[in-house]
Amino acid sequence: MNQDTNKKSPLQIVPRSPILSSLEVSDLLRVEQHRQPVKGVSECCLPNYLLSIHLGQPILLERIAEGRRSNIHLTQGDIMITPPDLHRKLSWNTDAEFLLLRLEPSIFVSTVNETVELEHIEITPQLKIRDPLLQQIGLALKAELTANRLDRLYAESMANALAVHVLRRYSIAKPIIRFYSNGLPNHKLQQAIDYIQAHLAEDISLKAIATELGMSQYYFARLFKQSTGYSPYQYLIKCRIERAQELLTQTQQIANVALQVGFASQSQFGRHFKRLTGVTPKQFLMR
Repeated sequence: MNQDTNKKSPLQIVPRSPILSSLEVSDLLRVEQHRQPVKGVSECCLPNYLLSIHLGQPILLERIAEGRRSNIHLTQGDIMITPPDLHRKLSWNTDAEFLLLRLEPSIFVSTVNETVELEHIEITPQLKIRDPLLQQIGLALKAELTANRLDRLYAESMANALAVHVLRRYSIAKPIIRFYSNGLPNHKLQQAIDYIQAHLAEDISLKAIATELGMSQYYFARLFKQSTGYSPYQYLIKCRIERAQELLTQTQQIANVALQVGFASQSQFGRHFKRLTGVTPKQFLMR
């Protein structure tokens, strides 16, 4: 079936807009924290895979989808997985707080194999599950979003981890996800390092680096970590701090250095600097 003609129009009606949203961070993943009022009603039909993690007090959720009505008791940590283009209506009996992760369908394709057709990937809907890994990744993303330090490379790395786990555990036809154990070839590794070094001050995306190497995002991230011991995000932060140390020997302007090496704020820069060097940027200057 042609998916383009089968897709439903995007729809999202909720009583209140999310209190936090990563709208501008990445095209592959959007993170939203919601607090919706008692006896609220929501209607949605979105083109993304939706992972909803319940955060607040227990609620009774009524869900109507595909002509079926379900009543679900949700407590903190319960997770719901919804496939794209599913029209559903939701209502609840008390204040509801939840984390919503929107994953682009394309990330599931690139995770398995760039040649796999999207219609061959089908995730089983889940109304109420417990999944410690999904919860851990979701709460990590929420923490970064709350602290206003969620950046593109981190978000896309987490999106890939989410896609791999969901495919392995909840897909109807289990895809073959290949594993490699020898890391990147030396020339590919150097190519990746050169790209990161050349774009330190930019909001680098995982897709951009993987495309530069002619690889899928998932396999690039996996092989890069095997080769270096660091995830692409960890390596980027490491390189930024090393460059910052060089710049700080030439200037006393900590805020300027933070911006020059790609950090969104001086506080974010200071946190990573101390974590990796053991001292704050100010203490580093006083040595």
